[in-house]
Amino acid sequence: MKFSQIINTTTLNQLVETSLDLTRQQVNRMLQDRLCIGITGLSRSGKSTFITSLITQLLNYDKAQLGGFTPAVQGRIMGVKIHPLEESHLPLFPYQQAISELTATPPRWPSSTRDLSGCLLEIKLRNRRSRFKAGSRRLFIELRDYPGEWLLDLPLMQMNYSEWCAHNATLFAQQPRLQLLGDLYDKLQQLNPIDPHNEAVTQQLTGDYSDFLQRCKEGDNTLSQLQPGRFLINGHATDNALLQFLPLINTPTRTPKQLEKSSRESYYRVYEARYNSYVDRVVRPFYKRYFSDINRQVVLVDLINAVNGGAPYMDDMVQALTNISDCYAYGENSLLASLFKFHMKIDKVIYVASKADQVISKDHEALRHLLGDTVNRALKNAAYEGVHPALEVIAAVRSSHEVKHQGEMAITGRDCQGTNIGYINPQIPHHIPATRAEYEHLAAWKIPRLSPPAGVNLNAGESLPHIRMDTLLEQLLGDWLNE
Repeated sequence: MKFSQIINTTTLNQLVETSLDLTRQQVNRMLQDRLCIGITGLSRSGKSTFITSLITQLLNYDKAQLGGFTPAVQGRIMGVKIHPLEESHLPLFPYQQAISELTATPPRWPSSTRDLSGCLLEIKLRNRRSRFKAGSRRLFIELRDYPGEWLLDLPLMQMNYSEWCAHNATLFAQQPRLQLLGDLYDKLQQLNPIDPHNEAVTQQLTGDYSDFLQRCKEGDNTLSQLQPGRFLINGHATDNALLQFLPLINTPTRTPKQLEKSSRESYYRVYEARYNSYVDRVVRPFYKRYFSDINRQVVLVDLINAVNGGAPYMDDMVQALTNISDCYAYGENSLLASLFKFHMKIDKVIYVASKADQVISKDHEALRHLLGDTVNRALKNAAYEGVHPALEVIAAVRSSHEVKHQGEMAITGRDCQGTNIGYINPQIPHHIPATRAEYEHLAAWKIPRLSPPAGVNLNAGESLPHIRMDTLLEQLLGDWLNE
């Protein structure tokens, strides 16, 4: 027998052990009473803070204000532990770092999600009193997190490169994107899709394009349709060579025949091949791996920021959520199910308007109605597929208080420099405004960036203050924990 045919005993043992580990993981999943929850959201919706608060409320179930969460009210929760997930590619959600930032002096908001992560919450739950049941059981809640920017890549699986170029050409010709593009718009207009490709020009333009997407994200108000998502947050596993393309806004001026007959070395053909590689090698594998095990979905949106920005920002959020919903319709006929041939197990989706502490409580119901109007199409899709959709308005960590000022209710808190501030927010509309005039009273308001509450001491019997995290937990977990 040749030496190359001999399997080293150590290697064989490692292979066997790896196989056994995978088998144990699969057995654990089958034996455990487990619920997998996907946490997603548009950019800057406060997803890291939300996950940190959710974990904290459960870990501190005996101290937290959870009056709307049935298992806590009934005293059935006996203990909660946090564990890493079994998948080696999925690091532990940085909970300790996040909670340290929130409780630091001065406190800071948790760092934004930069890559995949997750955790497993083990809940020891006292059984309901019954003639046939006694004792307790252990339930497991799997949380999966990823950058919200990657969510917007989902519609790319339904668009070819030419369609994506036409879509962006329409967006770029309108404000506020036209102003945010600056001289990049002129550079893109001058780029002929059928001219020979120049790699140096591409590297310069993709750098400029990434900067443009950052400006769309980092302003006082945030646009939602930002693609490709990996241009904003790469992730450790993405090959930068896959990110060397951008939309050619002159593509719609050429006929499909002209584009098809262009040289393989033309800008169009080179970018088309790279776009297809990005979709096939980055987008599809990610969604197939991430969504196949999810049972319930939370979708976070910063609705106050969007409506404050006016019609362009609100319309952009509505279209982004519609595009996502069209792909991710939560049923057997959804794009994900049809593309990847897996059984979609999602039975509940909750749309959540975050950062409710930026407005007075009187406006929270209006915010809920506005959320319903915003995701109306998404809710119709979800309901049609037999999923139970819900709406909620929350502050994962409450950073403000309400006071009465000259006969009106007002918000007080600290800004990010620790200075005490106060303001009266404009009235939140119950529906998406139909005219520019309806936005005027909102546009003049510059939303202050509040600092997290100071002095929270988890070791002294305190927990993170919040708005309606308990009712969200009830909607998300109540039926499952009460079975």
